[in-house]
Amino acid sequence: MIIQCPFCGAKYDAPPGRRFYVCPYCGTVVSEGKTYESVYIFKPTVDKTTAFRKVLNLRPMGSPDDLPSATPAGAEMHFLPLYLYHITFRPLEELETYATALALSTPPFKLPKSYIFPARWRTPFKPTLERLGVFNSPDLSPEDAFRSLGDVVEEARTYVSVFKVKVTIEWSFEGIVYYPFWSLTYTYGGRQFRALIDACEGSVLSMEYPLSRRGRAEGLGLAAGSTLATAAVGALTTYLLGIHPALGALGGALASLGAVARLVAFSASRVGRYEAEAKL
Repeated sequence: MIIQCPFCGAKYDAPPGRRFYVCPYCGTVVSEGKTYESVYIFKPTVDKTTAFRKVLNLRPMGSPDDLPSATPAGAEMHFLPLYLYHITFRPLEELETYATALALSTPPFKLPKSYIFPARWRTPFKPTLERLGVFNSPDLSPEDAFRSLGDVVEEARTYVSVFKVKVTIEWSFEGIVYYPFWSLTYTYGGRQFRALIDACEGSVLSMEYPLSRRGRAEGLGLAAGSTLATAAVGALTTYLLGIHPALGALGGALASLGAVARLVAFSASRVGRYEAEAKL
């Protein structure tokens, strides 16, 4: 079916039967004839200079000592669209909450697994803010995006179970929120590397970095140490069980192959990769 956006006037093809329709050109959401114009933003608190400083001073394993002297090459701020939901737990109305979910199926960069976005401290969006960076348009329906909140909803369901009443979880769509990230590039030794920063709270989410000779040697040393340690534990365990220690040592060494392979691959590469854990 063809829908004409009531905000920008663009026409787009959309499958019938959906509760919400999202304009792929301006992000306006329409539901049953109602236009959702509630748009919010999380204002960035980390400027470009601070973002580069955080990346180059992180010093992940194997990075060169003079990494802080690398040259910033490019910085682009991306705002990812989130859908804002109001969630209620009937009949326990006092437990109502707000949550956000990514409204984009394929972000322009990789985020940590199960990244949880905030819902508080958002502010109303103003058109003058568009010059701050690249605003990515949503391409998921609010129903599809809400499914990514399954862990959050299940945790809430477990919590309310202590009240020993039958609880019905309901949600309503409240609008769109834009969340900022710094996509950075820097050069070191004539090569270019990338990094990603949460522009609200300043954490380094991912980073490519050059591996020093010392770093590669440390990786090989850790691989050898891991093999010896697991072999020793295996030998001791089998000895205590009355089994020949050589069998335990072999089993322990085999058990460490996965970690050893990753460390050897790390040492053989000229580029290290840092990825933050999931944000809770």
